[in-house]
Amino acid sequence: MNRIHRHQAVLLAVSTLSLLLVSCRETPVSNVDRERLFTLSYGRYEDEIDLFQLASSSTGADTQLFMKDGMFYIANSGSQKVLQFTSFGDLLSVYYNAETNPQPSFGAISQQEQGASTRRAVAHPLNHPVYLAVDNLKRLYVSDRLPVERYEFDSENQLVLREVVLRFGTDGQYLDYIGQEGPGGTPFPPIDGVFVTSRNELAVITKSQSGLQVFWFSPDGSLLYRIPFQYRSLPDPYGGEKKAYASLEKIIPDSDTRRLYVKIDYYTEDIDEATRANAGISFDRSCLYPFSIENAAYDERIDLPVFEGVDKDRLGTFSFKKPYELLGITSTGWIFLSTPSESGYTLEILDSRSRRIQRRYLSIAPDELVYNALHVSSGGILSALLASDYDARIVWWRTDMIIGEALR
Repeated sequence: MNRIHRHQAVLLAVSTLSLLLVSCRETPVSNVDRERLFTLSYGRYEDEIDLFQLASSSTGADTQLFMKDGMFYIANSGSQKVLQFTSFGDLLSVYYNAETNPQPSFGAISQQEQGASTRRAVAHPLNHPVYLAVDNLKRLYVSDRLPVERYEFDSENQLVLREVVLRFGTDGQYLDYIGQEGPGGTPFPPIDGVFVTSRNELAVITKSQSGLQVFWFSPDGSLLYRIPFQYRSLPDPYGGEKKAYASLEKIIPDSDTRRLYVKIDYYTEDIDEATRANAGISFDRSCLYPFSIENAAYDERIDLPVFEGVDKDRLGTFSFKKPYELLGITSTGWIFLSTPSESGYTLEILDSRSRRIQRRYLSIAPDELVYNALHVSSGGILSALLASDYDARIVWWRTDMIIGEALR
């Protein structure tokens, strides 16, 4: 071997050793391949949505996405309608407020013709539709806001009760609305989520000043359980040894059993080492608590990963950590967590049984960050509505392949 070749061999060996050392310290994180399915224009036509009011909206979530069996359902409160598309972007159904939307081009045909058609137009006085769910009977559930004259007031909890969950049948026909006691019941406090289980049971998550509350209904709409979670009585993972502040981020029902997953973020006091004075609070940890509805008790706690990053300010570089947002939980117990990052989102997928973690990046262009709505299906597919200044893109990441659910 000549001198040049020996020199190259030494460099190769050093490079290989360096790569091995780096790989031992940190496993490379890859992007998940994204598939763009279809695009929605902005406007008032049947296959368009309205996101023009986002900047001035003070009502929180405006447009939400739900995907089941390859069908996409989009609730757009800006245009007061709900759309159903195939994964190819074919519009199948539109539920619309006739006072604020033009009649769909296929809405003029008779009911008999609509029954034989693959497309459906359903006029209903939608006011502010947001959260969506579809059960195994193909019934559509939509949270909506009542007209002002039908608001009620809860004087005990100082809450305006103005939201209900609408139910539409398989043929698109309006069936009824669900309130706190069931069909036709008292309006809910502000709704924070609508879910259906594999048993076709409905769970409605509501929020108030004192905490979150879960209403659990049978397939026919009868109230089965009403479970309050008060901010002041959340579980303490420190066993009282450390002063902590608990933040109840989200509650998601299990898709197969009568169980809830309660995600809580904990913040602890920062103590100045020099003066021993309280220097504020900072995020410390996140925990997920499975809660058995039938036993009215928490099961074993799941400690969640936290995001750790590095940033800089005028004083220099510093490290920080922050909680992930809970996106969803699959029917087999994979927990999806995300947080915004420089190029889109950092995604953590945790197996609740083995505690194995998969980390991935979701690439999202800067011009797609006007508004985002993400959804995790029970089978582990992550879908999103990504809004730009000019249109909204419906995409998905086949994350079910990462966790091995695509073969099921």
